[in-house]
Amino acid sequence: MTIVDTHCHIGLHKYEPVESLTYHMDQSGVDKAVFIQYGGNNENLYMIDSAAEQPGRFQAAMIVAPDEDGARIRYWAELGIVGIRLPAASRATGSDPLAHWRAAADIGLVVSAPSRPSALLSDEFTEVLDTFPDLQIVIEHLAGVGSDAAAPYDEYRSALQLAERPNLTIKLPGFGEICKLPLPFDPIPPLADMALEAFGPDRMMWGSDYPPVSGREGYRNSLSVPLAYFSELNDDERAAIFGGTALKVWKFD
Repeated sequence: MTIVDTHCHIGLHKYEPVESLTYHMDQSGVDKAVFIQYGGNNENLYMIDSAAEQPGRFQAAMIVAPDEDGARIRYWAELGIVGIRLPAASRATGSDPLAHWRAAADIGLVVSAPSRPSALLSDEFTEVLDTFPDLQIVIEHLAGVGSDAAAPYDEYRSALQLAERPNLTIKLPGFGEICKLPLPFDPIPPLADMALEAFGPDRMMWGSDYPPVSGREGYRNSLSVPLAYFSELNDDERAAIFGGTALKVWKFD
């Protein structure tokens, strides 16, 4: 199966350059990846240049300044960026609070949305979903539930009801985000199972969170542990979670 990592950060002034990412991808058998711009950086050219060096292997999600009216979003999209990173409850600071969401919908960008369950359940995100029902939105980091979540996970369970919205998908992170370190993870809370039950494999996609994952379980384990955890799924279901869903949503050739 084709394996796609849908959550990687690269940079020259923060995190690691693209060569570090490709090393880990090659060592772990990861075929393609999505660059997700890191917070506070609205200069997206390095991602564009890095993707151009290996055509077909990478896609990217931009960040723009809070006061951006949409023009810069269109500029980066014309240079080849297919996505934008927008926190679930975010608003632009200009005359149109929904300017970033509106531009993404008009252009057909994919939104990668960092969030917590509370943000997904907010009035602000509900307004986005109602206003732009066809906008493809990917919920990051398993809704940001984190390793501090405690049963019975009521707020997380409520957030997963958003799976009723067909334009939403969700990222499955390495289990170091939801489990107590170090390996082996025991117990593994049912958070990934709950998301899979809500969204199904065709609307779930794996993402390593490189390079922060290096401070948790490491890149290779961020893939191997979920692969083993979902070993009882059939081949098509596993292929969707670990690559197929991402290939479709992120517009890979």
